[in-house]
Amino acid sequence: MTQLFLSNAVQQLIQQHPEKRVLPLTIDGKKYYIKRRMSNGRNRFAKTNSSTAFWCEVYKIMVVRQYASFVPNIVLLSEDYVVMDAAGKTLQGVAKEKPWLQVRDHAFEEAGRSLALLHKAGLHHGRPALRDIAYDMDTDAITLLDWENEKTFVSMDTKALDIFLFIHSCFREKWAAKDRHLIDAAWKGYISVPESTAQLDSIRQFIHIHRHLFHLIHSLCRFHWKDVTAVDRTRAYFDSLTSETDYLPPRRDGDTDLPAAPSGREHA
Repeated sequence: MTQLFLSNAVQQLIQQHPEKRVLPLTIDGKKYYIKRRMSNGRNRFAKTNSSTAFWCEVYKIMVVRQYASFVPNIVLLSEDYVVMDAAGKTLQGVAKEKPWLQVRDHAFEEAGRSLALLHKAGLHHGRPALRDIAYDMDTDAITLLDWENEKTFVSMDTKALDIFLFIHSCFREKWAAKDRHLIDAAWKGYISVPESTAQLDSIRQFIHIHRHLFHLIHSLCRFHWKDVTAVDRTRAYFDSLTSETDYLPPRRDGDTDLPAAPSGREHA
């Protein structure tokens, strides 16, 4: 397949769906996705403008690609869109959908290991949420998606912030209130990479410095706001990790360090 043929197929699909920012594309059984240089409609306080975000993502993918394979493979780039190989199911889906039941623990462990390898190279993602990490069961490969996030609102090491935000995204999911084994699997994968435990020290230091803020967040959990509750559970998770040098995932017996799962409906 020539680049011209692919470009024509992309243009036709965009004309059919002019309002869509991300589009799936399949040609001869090969799956791709198109990401356009346009706003996704989210809060601009948390996102840069569309052009900056687009070129930031392209640049970061190209840089990280020199060190690792767990970034999207760009097959076509223009001023208005980028076409990348499809990368499998997001961890958000892996954690919930039945076809991925047997590989869930492995997928989360590999996601943690990939994030640690990225950090070991001196790089960071920006917001490695579950919806931004994909696992391909056929190739047993992890791909970190959505590299456009570069805004930072806290004074914290970017690599430590990566792992904090990843765990936070897990605790936003309903399954994490009852069972943390997937989070433990991800942490196990993360600490399997030498020197990765240094991020735990940075996170603990951040929690200590802002302990009054985290205390306030804990007191607000009674309102069952999803993000607030997830921050509190993330803090409690890191607090519960052993202080031994190997930083093994925490035991769940008793689980007294974490607040009880909020009753009633949580609000986004």
